[in-house]
Amino acid sequence: MEDQIDFRRMPVIHPYKKILDKAYSAASEASTTVSAQNKLLEIRIKELKRVETANEIICDYLNKIVERTPHVNLMPQYYTEIVSLAIDKEQFKKSLGAVRWAAEKSKELSTTYKKKLKGAQARDLGRIRSEYYGRQSSVLHQIRRDFTFLEDCRARLKNLPKFKEMKTVVIAGFPNVGKSSMLKTLTGAEPNIQPYPFTTKHVRVGYIEKYVQLVDTPGLLDRSLNKRNVIELQAVLALQYLSDMILFVFDASETCGYTMVEQMSLYKEMKREFDVPFAVCFNKCDLVSGDELDKYYNKVGTNRYQVSALKNEGFSKLRDFLLADALPSKKKFYQ
Repeated sequence: MEDQIDFRRMPVIHPYKKILDKAYSAASEASTTVSAQNKLLEIRIKELKRVETANEIICDYLNKIVERTPHVNLMPQYYTEIVSLAIDKEQFKKSLGAVRWAAEKSKELSTTYKKKLKGAQARDLGRIRSEYYGRQSSVLHQIRRDFTFLEDCRARLKNLPKFKEMKTVVIAGFPNVGKSSMLKTLTGAEPNIQPYPFTTKHVRVGYIEKYVQLVDTPGLLDRSLNKRNVIELQAVLALQYLSDMILFVFDASETCGYTMVEQMSLYKEMKREFDVPFAVCFNKCDLVSGDELDKYYNKVGTNRYQVSALKNEGFSKLRDFLLADALPSKKKFYQ
């Protein structure tokens, strides 16, 4: 699964002339190691060695691109959505197919010209090998734009965040409501910080034991979605394909700078936009009276919890709830 989404495994894709220069230089060097008592045999073996070496380097490189490039048809839906924002997926598939074609064509050329070299007269050996070089160069020249396109894709996609295949809970709520503190308290560890595509923001990822993946989204799910540009909005909405659940955090004390009315409005907007189950956590409950909290506590459904991240109170029930059905995810993110 991880290999299907890790664009960092893609090799750097060089301009085609650089690939050819490396292959032909190595071929010339390899031919210097050949010696034979018969001069004609030595020349023939040298030219065969050049063709074999050049083909080996070129085919190895092309096959490495194909094998180590994630295939967009096999990606989980979350990554499919994100990749679609960054690149032309259809062109990506066509360019990868062009590299695959070039690898197969290069192998065919090598086979053809080695047969020619084995049956040729001495005066024709150099010409046949040069002809092979010319046709091999032509093959890579034909896909030069595909090389350029794939390298641009690699640069755009190499820093996609990596998520594990397990139950995933995305944390939402206004800034300063205590999301980061809650993540550390629930997981008992410092989170892994990763860039989030098409925004200037980062996500924080942590784990409850080895069963639940928690994703904190500072700067993402912390304000009204109508304040986003189109690309950023699509990137944020893609989180629903990652989420098995959204944990919305309220600051019951309002010390975050947002009133409970404003927080409730954001909660309702998230509920409308994200087609996933919600759980609600009221943080900083130690700073408010029960009567104040009850006005909102009874408006958010049954999966609701009162905690104090500062005092580390009330988390055992929330943690048990999140772990309760933490089997391998069967939702559309992994289909």
